Amino acid sequence: MSRPARVFLSYRRDDVAGYAGRLEDALEQRLGQGTAFRDLDDIAPGADFVREIRAQLAQARAVVVLIGPRWAGDGAGADGGRRIDDPADFVHIEVQEALASGVPVVPVLLPGASMPSAGSLPGPLAGLARRNAMTLSDVHWDADVDRLVAALGLAPARRAVWPWALGGAVAAAVAVGLWCRWGTGPGAGAPDDAAVAARLTGVWQAEVTYDWGDRHPERFEFRRHAGQWAGTASFLRHPRAIEQLRFDGTNLHFETRSESSMGSETRRPTQRYAAELSADGRALDFRLEIDGGFGSPRPVSFTARRVDESQAPR
Repeated sequence: MSRPARVFLSYRRDDVAGYAGRLEDALEQRLGQGTAFRDLDDIAPGADFVREIRAQLAQARAVVVLIGPRWAGDGAGADGGRRIDDPADFVHIEVQEALASGVPVVPVLLPGASMPSAGSLPGPLAGLARRNAMTLSDVHWDADVDRLVAALGLAPARRAVWPWALGGAVAAAVAVGLWCRWGTGPGAGAPDDAAVAARLTGVWQAEVTYDWGDRHPERFEFRRHAGQWAGTASFLRHPRAIEQLRFDGTNLHFETRSESSMGSETRRPTQRYAAELSADGRALDFRLEIDGGFGSPRPVSFTARRVDESQAPR
């Protein structure tokens, strides 16, 4: 059996981490579980980051470079310059290794970003500017992802074989298993699960005033696919991948992560969200706690309201 197609996602965490997680989910839905590599999920704690990145790039069949408005890391380098100019910067390393590997490298522009010119890039990365860029937008997300998969030239995952195609005792055994899983008894509840999911699925918008005085419009998107929750929640107007989401029809809990720097020190704060859905299903009353960053901000309370996705601010 041939090795599954591997798509390496290169991105800067404090730039487009939320979009990276969303794209990873979308690619694996189309190409099969485990075919996309993203450092946040796929590098074990304690592993040598650079060595693991190089090992993954060596087996990748395509590399996608996600470029957002903060991709270059302006003013965030150790000397106050750009992070992308630093040969030790992880994104610099990823792009340089990808360009040298000979595999297809596709720059993907996300909302608010523009393609850097060759002259604006450090020498080893200048070749990125000669690659034909694609875009990913919230409005045309599925169509844009399909275009990206086609451009990468990777075959979709094989479809599952249904019980009646297996024949005999095997078909009967699988059919019984599916009946137990999808039946109407307690815990099986596919119709009930769908009804619960519908109460949360969609786009929500809130104006959030943080403890330090900044006020931002924040966007929350929740999706349900194959029995699993996914989505993004913006923090300081940058989308972050949602992790560990739990929703019982009324109470909602999830986390996101970001990255902040002060001088030469970088930390990865965790944002812990808890919310209660109103009786009419139109408002989520949130409480947000942030820890692991610089300082100890007080919890923030705010209300998010369901909006028409086509009208949600970007």
